[in-house]
Amino acid sequence: MVPIQTGVIAAAGKGTRAYPRTSFIPKPLFRFGTETLLERNLVLLTRKLQLKRVIILIGHLKEQVSEEIENLRRKYPRVKIETADWTQRGLAADVASLRNRLRGPFVLILGDECYLDTNHEILKKSWEKDQLALIAIMQSRLISSIRKNYSVKLRGNRVTELIEKPRNPPNRNLGLGTYVFDERYFDYFDRTAKSARSGVVELTDVIDHMARSGRVDAVQLKGEYFNINSLADYYAATYALRSIQFDKHKISIIIPARNNAETLPDVLEDFRGRSQEIIVLDLGSTDDTAAVARRFPVKVVSFPSRSLFNGEALHGAFKEARGDILVMVSADGSFRALDLSRFLEYLKDCDMVIGTRTTRQLIEQGANLPPFYRWLNVFLGKVVELLWWSQEPRYTDIGCVYRAFWKESYLRLQEDLSAQDKTFLTDMMIQIMRYHMRCIEIPVSYYQTYGETESIGFLDNVRYLFSVLGLIFRRRFHS
Repeated sequence: MVPIQTGVIAAAGKGTRAYPRTSFIPKPLFRFGTETLLERNLVLLTRKLQLKRVIILIGHLKEQVSEEIENLRRKYPRVKIETADWTQRGLAADVASLRNRLRGPFVLILGDECYLDTNHEILKKSWEKDQLALIAIMQSRLISSIRKNYSVKLRGNRVTELIEKPRNPPNRNLGLGTYVFDERYFDYFDRTAKSARSGVVELTDVIDHMARSGRVDAVQLKGEYFNINSLADYYAATYALRSIQFDKHKISIIIPARNNAETLPDVLEDFRGRSQEIIVLDLGSTDDTAAVARRFPVKVVSFPSRSLFNGEALHGAFKEARGDILVMVSADGSFRALDLSRFLEYLKDCDMVIGTRTTRQLIEQGANLPPFYRWLNVFLGKVVELLWWSQEPRYTDIGCVYRAFWKESYLRLQEDLSAQDKTFLTDMMIQIMRYHMRCIEIPVSYYQTYGETESIGFLDNVRYLFSVLGLIFRRRFHS
């Protein structure tokens, strides 16, 4: 029997159902942690199936995919990675265009599918010389999942029929986007009629043709499977993958402080035991802030500053933090640890979670949040929404300090995060969008504070308005 030596990854489609994100990023480059979906599938083929040669079909946003492929070539030098342009006549035709480059059986995997802890190695063990094709299936609890893919009728392990996107699936067999084909695939493609629905030869029709005249088997996969059809699918997959491994991630809490000796003890007591690390960033305090912090099991980093925000100091604290998740909170006691669990839950679903102080029922009487300042932050958030409309942001508090984000996400955008004053907070939110990452805003409780707090008088509001507007327009139209 000729062994399986080559894999094909279909990474060319436009992904229109994941619009607007796919206008900027092709689906195979959607990220799960530090890896793109394309890298995850390359690793699956090379580690689970020990393939040394992989051909990647490219098309939509070709330059971005090609750049990622160059990165993968450097990262996996033992794998021969080739590319091929799509035909724009459907997946079956894209695969058929490789007939002069493929000898013997090959594996095809769709570039918009995500697998976790699957037993793909069973494909090699199950491949036999008289098979025309081998398709991977899973047992699905949800009929809706089968309706989005295809259903497989079986007699034993033998495939008798494939049904594309069935409204009423005949069983719980969910057809996956992983296949092994004999090189006779090309002959069957030539003999398969175009679909009346799409006007192109469909891959499922080719396989169905094979199954009616020869041997096509199915193999059951175990593990987790996600079909990234839409943005909702991507977010659901991100949430599921992060949830599975979430307890393994370390948390660092960063507390910028300036003359907060009176309030800092309560903040440190409140957040004690809720993270693996607390960093107090002393920004030029003239009181006993640093000395108070050192009474607790925290790390104190001193940085001379005249304000409560200093971009250079925050960068230094973020980089020094050991956690996978970074949480920033004020030292003045205006926020509580009771909201932290909500930040962490939403962080499974996105790159950054920010608080919003716009829910009146959550604002303690006497809190340092005058109505004009609160509505000014709402207005500035709506300006950002308008200027980045295609990204679909939802911001109602552009200046809330309380936020949590993945360190890996911060490291991706840090070079472009250059604001040095309080506009640093807004800059983070804008850069998240410019890098096509996801930010979610959640309501948080806001409490009365003591000691030194930031001044937010009328002139301060005016200065704040123009400084934030200046940053917003520079980021949108110049850099």
